[in-house]
Parts: sequence; structure tokens; C-alpha cells
Amino acid sequence: ILRFLTITVDPLFGGGPTYSFGTYALDPESLELTNGDEVVEIEPQVFSLLVCLIENRDRVMSKDELIEQVWDGRIVSDGTLNTRINAARKAVGDDGKAQAVIKTFPRRGFRWVAELNGDGGETEQPTVPNGISDKPSIAVLPFENLSNDPEQDYFSDGIAEDIITGLSRIHSFLVIARNSTFAYKGKAVDVQEIAAELGVSYVLEGSVRKAGDRVRISVQLIDGATATNMWAEQFDRVLEDIFAVQDEITRTVVGTIEPTLSKAERDRAVIRSPENLHAWDYYQRGFSHLFDRGEFGQPGELVLARENFLKSIDLDPTFSRPYAGLAHCHYFDILVGHTEDASKSLEKGFAAARKAISLDDQDAYARGVLSHTHWLNRDPDAAIRECHIAIEIEPSYTRAYFWLGISVITSGNAQEGIGHIDTALRIGSRDPSRGPAMAWKAFGHLFLSEFATAAEWARNALSLSTTQIWGNVVLVSALGHLENKEEAKRALETLFRRKPIFSISFVNDRLPVTDPGYMEILVEGLRKAGVPEK
Repeated sequence: ILRFLTITVDPLFGGGPTYSFGTYALDPESLELTNGDEVVEIEPQVFSLLVCLIENRDRVMSKDELIEQVWDGRIVSDGTLNTRINAARKAVGDDGKAQAVIKTFPRRGFRWVAELNGDGGETEQPTVPNGISDKPSIAVLPFENLSNDPEQDYFSDGIAEDIITGLSRIHSFLVIARNSTFAYKGKAVDVQEIAAELGVSYVLEGSVRKAGDRVRISVQLIDGATATNMWAEQFDRVLEDIFAVQDEITRTVVGTIEPTLSKAERDRAVIRSPENLHAWDYYQRGFSHLFDRGEFGQPGELVLARENFLKSIDLDPTFSRPYAGLAHCHYFDILVGHTEDASKSLEKGFAAARKAISLDDQDAYARGVLSHTHWLNRDPDAAIRECHIAIEIEPSYTRAYFWLGISVITSGNAQEGIGHIDTALRIGSRDPSRGPAMAWKAFGHLFLSEFATAAEWARNALSLSTTQIWGNVVLVSALGHLENKEEAKRALETLFRRKPIFSISFVNDRLPVTDPGYMEILVEGLRKAGVPEK
């Protein structure tokens, strides 16, 4: 891969610069690009594009700037520009995967990034001015209409457009606009080539087949660099209400893509070498300690999560997400009982969550964390309000429905809260919070005195490693009410292994169930199972 760019003076052309990099040389005077002794055949427009990028190598050039300088401001489609960028990379031995010479900055433009040495000194390697610039990017291709009826194109196009709109609401991703991706409609495409042309990390493609009153929609998410299939799903529906089906499929697809891509980004950040880490990477590393290492909220993992969130903030104090991550750490400290001073942790949690929202008031994650901080403060109305704001911002955000369900359940409306949890479970098939969500569905059934159902959901929750001690707590209480003494004894032994200091007073202190009747049901079951008062 080419890494160095040298400027030399060519005496044949009155002192004009010739740019050399690796084995290549580009002479703007003679309009010639050579690789060693061989002349590289290149279109004049592509040559002009290379010169423009090299001469402005100290910054990112927007698409509008390139069009103004290379095409004299004429109307040029994104597809045409991307094709020329691709040709320029090929001419100088680069490609869309390596981007070692020409780098794409999604939604910002392009920059010549090969290092400069020689008479002109060195240019700096492109730095990411804030963590958000390194966000993962995704292109949603137009869905293929496999039906015999060409009039069904409107339905397949509608599905893809709605998914683009839904993904665009997620602040964690950069989503390529419809005009760029729909340029590939009806064409045989190579996913890796498209990813390189559009400068994206991931590609979503799908198909629609309609027969009679039924429709089958197939969707797959692909890693743009490796063409690896990351996730695939098939939906069979009856078209009683075509728009309702379209909304349901969109919400489910978007709700599944978010945790899938988030996990992929966390995995990438974990294996990257420290010298290449940006604010976004440290944030993802911190998030991996919150959600990818077994039971949520383990003390050692919270320490590592905080360290990475603070490193992210040091690199970019204007990046909202790591502040929300810090608030999430304080939430776990209080709920799971890692801190003796819950009021101080609560104060710090509020400060971090509000700082995140002051930096980005349209971040659904920050809103969700603030809602749960209100919940810990036994203010369910404020918690519910923030959850609704999060859902308005991002209608497919699984954890917003989960957190809303908890707040509604514990404030006295278990039936309604269970409905919100069911929504979270339906659209969040890959969300790491599924275990805790099932545990809180168990709490809902417990509060409705449906003890057998509560025990069943608690067992389901505890089959997942992410479920915290509260899954054990609701199981013990349900078994106590069922007077299943043997299983209750075993469940209580497991709970004490996980939390040796567990007691009725711990529940009263740490679990903000604001409905007194519900709290009495929970505590009564625990007492029947043999949980001590202190």
C-alpha cells in the first residue's frame, strides 16, 4: 500500500510541481501519470480529480467542492462521482477497502491521506475531529421485486425507503441517502464493489415476493469489506393491511440491525491496536464491558468500562455517548449493589446523563439512560416521559421499550408494562438486554399474582448469562408463593451465591417499586422462601 507522497520540481515545466508517491509520479503540466517507466492510462476527469485531492490534501473535500472544481459546477450524480473516485483509487494502486491513498469520510467527503515527505514537509495523517466521524456506515439497496407483477415495485421500494428512514434515526450509524443507493436499482451488483464506491462498512439488501394475499420478504445484512453475511431473516405475512405490514417489517429489521452492527463495532474496537484508537473506538470498548462480558454490571467490568469512556471523553469532550455510558455505569452500581453510597452514585449518574443530552438532545440512548436514572430516583413519571422521548426519536430502539416497560410495571400497571416488554422482545431479537427484559416480564406476572407464569419467565431469563440477580429474586419470590419448597431452596442458594448479602432490606433499598401493593407481593414471596430481613 502506498504511504508516502513526495513533491519534486520538474525543470522542464518552469518549476511546476510533480507529485511522486511510491512508484507513481503525477505531473499536472504534462497531464501524465506514470508507474515506474510505464504510463498509466487515465481519463482526464479522473486525472483532474487526483490533482484536486492532492493539492487540497490538508483537509477533507466535500462532494460539492469536488464537483465545483473538477466538473465546473455542472450537475453530477453521486454515482458518477463515486465511479470516478473508484477509478482514481485503481489508477494509483489503492482500493475502497484499504483507502490508504484516498479515504472516504461518510457524509463529509474525501481526502488524500498518503503521507507527504520531501520539500513540502509532511502532512498529518487524517485525524477524526470527533468520535462520531468514525461511526459505522450502511447502505440500504433497493429491494428486488421477485413477483411477476411489476406494479409491486412500489411495495419493495417502500420497504427499503422506510428502512433507510428508520436507520437514519439511529445516531450510532451513518446511512447513505436513497438517491445514492437507488442508482443501483435493477442492476447486477457486487456488494464489495458497492461498499467501496459508497464508502460504507455494511450493506443491507433484500427481496420481496408477493403471491395472492401473502408476501415474503427476505433481508440480509452484509459486511462490505468481506462480503460475509452477518444476519439474515425471512418474513412471511398476510397482506390484510399493506401499510401495517410494511411498518412491522421495517421496525423489526431496524430493531435487529442496531444491536447487530453495534456488536460488530464493539468487536472491531476491541481488536484494534491502541495507537489507532479514536474517541468512537474507546466508547465502543467501554460499551463492550457493559454488555458483552456475561452478567451485566459486574464490578470489574464497570471499572474497565469507565476507563474507556473517560479516554473517549479526553479525546473528544463534545461526544455525547461516553457520558451516557458513564451514567449507565452508575445505574448498574446502584441496582446491583456495588456502591454503598447510592445517593452519590445517583447524583453522578444524573450529571453524566444530562451532560450527554446537553451535547445531543436527540440521542435515544442518552434519553433512555436518563429515564432509568429517574426510575432509580423513584420518579416513574419522569422516567416514562424520557422513554417516550427516546421512542419518538428512534421508534425501533429496543431498550427504550424495555425501560418503559420497567417504569410502567413498577409504578402500578403491570399489564400495560408487560405489553411494552413484549414489544422490546419482538423487535430486539438480538439485543443483549433480552435476559433482563424477560426477568422484568416475570416481575410483571408476579405482581399480577400469576406466579407460575412468573417462574417460567424467570427461568427463561436466567438461561441467558446477561441476566442480573433480579432474575433470581423474582424466581425465588414466585416459588415462595407457589410453596415449591425444594426448588425455592435451590433458587435461594443460587441467589446467595451471586449476592451473599441479599436480604429484604436490600430489596427495599435498591429496587424502586413505587407501587406498595406490588412491593408487598414481592416481599411476601421472598419471606415465604426464607429470605432474611437484614
